[in-house]
Amino acid sequence: MKNKYIFLPILCNILFAQVSLADINKLSNQQLDAIRSELKQDSDIKVSEEKDLEVDLTSVSISSESPTEPSTFFGYNYFKKDVSFFDNIPTPADYKLGPGDEITISLWGENNSRETITINKDGMLYYESIGFINVSNKTLKSAELLLKEELSKIYSTLKDEDNATNLKIELGKLKSINIYFSGEITNPGISLIHPFSDIFLAIVQAGGINNNGSLRKVQLIREGKIISTVDFYSFFMNGKNNFSSIKIVDGDVIHIPTVKKRISISGAVNRPSTYELLPSESIAEIIMYASGFASNASSTLILNQIIPVEERTSDDNARTSVAINFKNRKSTMLNNGDIINVPSISPVDLSVTLYGRVKSPGIYPAINTTLKDVLDIAGGFNDPLFRQTIREDKIIILRQDVNQFYSKQIATSYEDADKVKLIANDKIFVYENINYKNNFTYRIEGEVFKPGTYPLSTADLTVREALNIAGGLTELSSERNLTLKQEFTAVDDAGNIVTTSESVNNVDLDFIIGINSVILASPFENVVRVEGNVYNPGLITYQKGANLPRYIELAGGNKPNTINRKIYIKRANGNIEQNGRVLLGLGKNIYPGDTIIVPLNPNPREFDITAFISDLSTTLANIAAILLIVDNQTD
Repeated sequence: MKNKYIFLPILCNILFAQVSLADINKLSNQQLDAIRSELKQDSDIKVSEEKDLEVDLTSVSISSESPTEPSTFFGYNYFKKDVSFFDNIPTPADYKLGPGDEITISLWGENNSRETITINKDGMLYYESIGFINVSNKTLKSAELLLKEELSKIYSTLKDEDNATNLKIELGKLKSINIYFSGEITNPGISLIHPFSDIFLAIVQAGGINNNGSLRKVQLIREGKIISTVDFYSFFMNGKNNFSSIKIVDGDVIHIPTVKKRISISGAVNRPSTYELLPSESIAEIIMYASGFASNASSTLILNQIIPVEERTSDDNARTSVAINFKNRKSTMLNNGDIINVPSISPVDLSVTLYGRVKSPGIYPAINTTLKDVLDIAGGFNDPLFRQTIREDKIIILRQDVNQFYSKQIATSYEDADKVKLIANDKIFVYENINYKNNFTYRIEGEVFKPGTYPLSTADLTVREALNIAGGLTELSSERNLTLKQEFTAVDDAGNIVTTSESVNNVDLDFIIGINSVILASPFENVVRVEGNVYNPGLITYQKGANLPRYIELAGGNKPNTINRKIYIKRANGNIEQNGRVLLGLGKNIYPGDTIIVPLNPNPREFDITAFISDLSTTLANIAAILLIVDNQTD
């Protein structure tokens, strides 16, 4: 709150009295700090208040402005970081006191006291009974000796070895130093910088270098003279810090020149980016900055070079593209804006591909390799059981031939495989012994006298023959109760071979079974199932001689909106039989295990003229059939 009262009159004075820059420069650092804290209450700079000089840790956190998007140029993001300082870290031995610094003077021994004093804008501190003492631009050690000399005028024991009074000074709150930033800096002008900062940290606190600024010729200017030029690349590339030893002081100028030469490098390097080069540097240096070549880099580089404006004859020829051998990297000089691309070497196919009946088909090396080497590595020929599944007398090699359109086929055997030298891109085919593979079976389950798994030894085995082999059907089943599952092989959308087992409907005794077929002879079920649009769907006791309408009647009859012409019967063996338009199923025999399906019309309110005429025709035909039967009985 006190700072606010200090800030308001100062700000009003500046705004309304037209104070000159020289007057502003005479403001004390304490006043400048107050202005800064008020102006930056909502900024990223936060100073936590110190409560105890010896115990509490006071942190100063300074956040640089974050870029809206990462820079495409190398190095600039190093300055886009947050940095924190702590006021009670050890004070550097060469730190010079100045206006705004706060020091604590401690006396103990014959006299005990402790007093905190702030150095005024003239570099003076005021001590009671002595007056002003000039400590400006002095280190803590030299200031301590000076104060000991001055305070001995009122504390004689400071020089008394027998009854000594000891004196020590400590640094309390620090003053910020004024550093001027010029050139390609994010926030040019004057900035308040933490006094312990080096040139790198000062730039971070000023928001960093913008993308037009040089990272390799940063100048520290003092009293109009360049006292140091910093190249940050040695720090970025190798971690060599050659700038921390350069102390910055109040009033220094940090100048960021404009970049003179930038080169982009892409392709097969470890760190592709855009780098700043010094005038004497060549392709060799930019490859080093890019952290060297990737393992698959070509030895030939592509240089897309821009011709300087003063050397052009026409803008149509402003760029040239040349191939440069790696050996000439040091002798090739570059222009600003040049682009280097490092191509990747193309893979060389030095392999053969093995297909077919081996344990590990795939790709194998071809150099100095025989066919037998590859076959033995792939596995199978040295396994007695597996080897019987291989047709080892016929191995085909498909080899490219410059004299013919299609590849040449070389037929050989495993016995002669060690005599065949392989070359790159050969394709080797090992075939299966199909005779050894044919170990086929089928299975019969249910109501047969000998259920079980049987060998399939012929390609035309019928269901009748299979039942006879199994001893025939028991009295609890019949051919109407037979169901069969057949194994089918197909290729899916991904090209994979898929094997499925599916039920085959309407199986008769002459049906030829296949590999891994399953025949099920279901027992009689002395019931008939009625499902669908009836009042009491479910199981109905089988009644010999009862027809379809009778079973529907036993199930409570049809509900409204039934589609009579679409009633159908599902037999025990899976066969589907339609009701038929004539006689409405009166002539259909119903057997144990059958299922009657009564469908519901999903759109009963929609008048279908075709269905109406069809139903009317069916009804008239049924009436005519009934009248004919009655007439015949009368005769």
